[in-house]
Amino acid sequence: MIKACIVDDEKLVRKGIITIMPWEKFSIEVVAEASNGVRALEIMSEQPIDLLFTDLNMPEMDGMQLIREVKEKYPNVQIVILTCHPEFEYVQEALRLGAIDYILKTQLENDLMEDVLQQIVKRYDKRLSTVSKPKPMDLITVNKGKYPDEIVQSILKTVTYMGEQDEMSFTQEQVAKVANMSRGYFSQCFKDIMGTSFHKYLKNMRLTKSKQLLLSTNRPIYDIAQQTGFKDEKYFSRLFLLEVGMLPSDFRNRETINV
Repeated sequence: MIKACIVDDEKLVRKGIITIMPWEKFSIEVVAEASNGVRALEIMSEQPIDLLFTDLNMPEMDGMQLIREVKEKYPNVQIVILTCHPEFEYVQEALRLGAIDYILKTQLENDLMEDVLQQIVKRYDKRLSTVSKPKPMDLITVNKGKYPDEIVQSILKTVTYMGEQDEMSFTQEQVAKVANMSRGYFSQCFKDIMGTSFHKYLKNMRLTKSKQLLLSTNRPIYDIAQQTGFKDEKYFSRLFLLEVGMLPSDFRNRETINV
């Protein structure tokens, strides 16, 4: 599920958006709301947010300031602008800063909400599919100091190696050999340095790659499952549903519908 937060200083507007929009149809869950940018940032420090809907004119911290803060602290969060009027100078600036769309609050009174949300989700998925591979150095945690630099560099070497493989069917043992380590020691070092277990990191890498292939190619799902290292299509579909909130076919169709 895509986790969303609504930010607007008008409570009725927030409630209206939460009530009217067909969130569930597009696998979105509104998990929080805030009356200003300051509170929104507090919420984002407490729980993960994927999609942020924000007004531009708010007390304490306006929408433009909030966008800048979010893009600096949470670069993967996608933002949609809420505005009463087509203030195109402000909207254009917000889009330049990285917002993916905007909603006129007057639209909340008509029957276009499904089309509006469909367009937003379409752009959200497209932005997600074009996210570049993370740089290994960006993934080092505060635990890196407990290991010699040569060990850290060996782990980074394996991250680069995995990201460069077209076929992701490699095993932990194979990757450990790239680092010139035993499987057990590699597993311990990887978790401490990267901040997550090898298997969880690899699972997320495979899912990210599968999303990119689903949206950028017409290849069969079983073929994508095989390339990204999943043992069979059924297992891939079950895991995709569990992690993403929808089946691979639905994820692909939601992006391409009405295009």
